[in-house]
Amino acid sequence: MEINFGDARSFKMAVIADYFVNPQAYPKMPSTTSVYEQLHDAGYGVIKMPNPSMIGKDRDGWIMSTVDQIEEYSKRGFKVIVIGANGVAGKGIWLAELRREVKKRELTFPTSRMLRRSQLQPTDAASLLTE
Repeated sequence: MEINFGDARSFKMAVIADYFVNPQAYPKMPSTTSVYEQLHDAGYGVIKMPNPSMIGKDRDGWIMSTVDQIEEYSKRGFKVIVIGANGVAGKGIWLAELRREVKKRELTFPTSRMLRRSQLQPTDAASLLTE
């Protein structure tokens, strides 16, 4: 049996902070899902990192699993991007740890954006992926 790796998302994946999907869990941040909605509308699939308060001692497992996915999607020709949020612990994606694991595996770190609070307002969402 042959596996079909065709993808309705146009071969695009985004590693994103939990905040972008669940902003209500971050009371000090703007309450908007505009980044997630823009990714969806642009045809991206999503690898969502867990809420920083939930990861606890298993952070290394999450990091390794995420880099496994980055590596596999990249090998299969997907465009992979990483989007974090300033104001959330570890940018919501454990940026330093992700970079360290990617470097350890001698991979190229995906294009990344760390969004400022001012970029997270719903009225500013239209240009987040094109800036």
